[in-house]
Amino acid sequence: MVPGDWVPPGESAPHRPVGPDALPAGALGRLRGGSRRAGGLRRPAVAVAVPVPGPEPSARPSPVPRDGSGGPAHPDLVLVESRPGKVAAQLLLAPPVLLFLGLVAVSAATNASRLGIHLAGGGLLPAQGLGATWSNYLASWHSVAGGTAAPAPATLAVLGVLGAVLFPVGGPPAALAVLLLGDAPLAAVLAYAATRGLPVRRWVRALAAAGYALLPPATAAVAQGRLDVVVVHLLLPPVLVGIVTVLNPSSRGGPVTSWLSAAAGAALGLAVIGAFAPLVHALVVVFALVGFVVVPGGHGDGRRRVAALFAIVLLPLALLVPWPAVVLAHPSVLLSGVAGGLPANPPDTTHLAMLDPGGPGSGLVGLVVLLAVATGIVVRPNRAVLPGLAVAVLGAVAVGVIAPQRYWTGAPMVVVGCGLLWALLGACRTDRRTRTSVVRVFAALGAVGVLALAVGDIAVGRSGPLRDNGSPTLAPALTAELADTGRAVLVLAAEGQPDRMAGGRLPAFGDDDIAPVPGATQRLANWHRALTSGDPATTKTAIATAATAGVLFVVLPDRAAGTRFTQAAGDLASGVTPTSDGRPVERLQPAGGAATLISPAMARQAVTGGSPPTTLGAEGISPVDAAPPDVAVRASEGALGRLLVLAAEDEDAWQATIDGQPAPIVRAWGHLVAVSVPTTAADVRVYVPSAVRDVLLLVQAAVLLFAALTAIPGRR
Repeated sequence: MVPGDWVPPGESAPHRPVGPDALPAGALGRLRGGSRRAGGLRRPAVAVAVPVPGPEPSARPSPVPRDGSGGPAHPDLVLVESRPGKVAAQLLLAPPVLLFLGLVAVSAATNASRLGIHLAGGGLLPAQGLGATWSNYLASWHSVAGGTAAPAPATLAVLGVLGAVLFPVGGPPAALAVLLLGDAPLAAVLAYAATRGLPVRRWVRALAAAGYALLPPATAAVAQGRLDVVVVHLLLPPVLVGIVTVLNPSSRGGPVTSWLSAAAGAALGLAVIGAFAPLVHALVVVFALVGFVVVPGGHGDGRRRVAALFAIVLLPLALLVPWPAVVLAHPSVLLSGVAGGLPANPPDTTHLAMLDPGGPGSGLVGLVVLLAVATGIVVRPNRAVLPGLAVAVLGAVAVGVIAPQRYWTGAPMVVVGCGLLWALLGACRTDRRTRTSVVRVFAALGAVGVLALAVGDIAVGRSGPLRDNGSPTLAPALTAELADTGRAVLVLAAEGQPDRMAGGRLPAFGDDDIAPVPGATQRLANWHRALTSGDPATTKTAIATAATAGVLFVVLPDRAAGTRFTQAAGDLASGVTPTSDGRPVERLQPAGGAATLISPAMARQAVTGGSPPTTLGAEGISPVDAAPPDVAVRASEGALGRLLVLAAEDEDAWQATIDGQPAPIVRAWGHLVAVSVPTTAADVRVYVPSAVRDVLLLVQAAVLLFAALTAIPGRR
């Protein structure tokens, strides 16, 4: 190859003759004739310039080796002429950049009234700090609804990891704020990146990602503080694409670099979805199983596909241990997710068809998505739309199951919307020719549809209970007293919220998803009715019962209920500083504590089904400076029949020892943990063993480490 000869990229160097064959016809003869001797002298050789046919030399560097081999080139340095202005324009006008910036503006306009890092309201309770979040997750007993040894939800672990890794300054509250306020732009970017392997134009992918980010269920989920639907909205496209990639590597335009890393990445995302929305987790697993049966594998892919399927199905369960056991024991969690258990009115057929789950922040702009998908499938029907339609059908079946049960349908509706837009991308593949005029028309219609979705999002997304500092707080002195004594606060239901009770603090994120002891929820509801009834006898009995259960403060739902309570309670309660939103707060005056030692006479009354005394100054109740779940006291000599009573619901997990020897647990006041104290001085300990919980946490940590390291993609 002659220097300066240019070869187009991707083509091999043309064959050029060398040696004598490179000379023009007759040149060799002339050279030979000129080499004869004349007068004993040899004529000097004449250099002849031989033109080589081909294109004009170019100043651009060639990616083809100069040796003419035509093989792949790996130059150490490639010089490309560029202008800073042109490069900046190309970067700023790239579809993903415009997509992200545009949706950031839409999200800012929609959430202008709730900007902050302490979001709460609706289905979202305020998040605690990083240390408290991890302590709550790792604990073997939780002071929720009177106390329970049920495991904490895996959502606390997810929030703790996000707070520690991505938001070390703001912690879990900052992580919640970013997820909720940045839902639209984050979902759009993730959806756009997930579709990068599809043979679809970039602007089509950007429009589809924008439509997915602005789905009505996602907008309503942010407005109502339903974090489970927000997490599904963010992670569903990457997880689905990861499963398809593992089952069908050719769908990404080439071989998978590592099927194990792809399977591990999909399993991690699916585990996070399962922590927040078990129903969507189940739908994705069904999709993977059906895809394994329907999608044929290549020659020799059988073992790889089976191993990948097992990883996708089983690895998330191991990551969520012991949360799957809680879901199986309480099937309502499977249907409701972790949105605080707020009831929802079932939407009618029209709203369901418009992808409207109901409630604040929802609207009928989902019709735009339905029209776009229907038009695309009718104009360009092909087999590529089938996977998306399958996902949409699964979501529609789930909507039909949970809607009559008065559970919010936002999560399965996100699945429906994701499937429909996936089908639309299948109809817009570039491997089928379409006239330019038709493409321009559909591009304009798509832009108008996305604009309509954005306007609808801003119009309806402003409403909703989610706010910065949207949860009531107690006065600092009362908060400190709760933390010091370990006693509980009872927050009576208001504005559609359930009754809540927490020890040592106000209710926080994750409390609603800890399974209470059977009967505890009904007991809180009975206390609510009695404390707000206005009847003195009923109110005083409820006050005495709540005080023996460790309640120190009662937060009333409104001022009218506070007035009735004050008039009926008499000297058994006294008003203190109201909450930050003006709700009345009452301090219960009867003697009580997180742990108490009661006299033999009071003990006989406690174990035989009697009620606690409803008068101040009643003898026989002595508070102990200890709090569940691990209470260890040195009991002095005393009368036979004394009881050590804990302000904790009685369940099988509790154990007791006296001087190191096992002792039986008895039930006091119908539902509390107690142990009989001997007449002689002894060391009494009541606790909840944590060995099993610790083993499960170690297994979970090991599986998480394996999955995280395996999900790191290897080099091609």
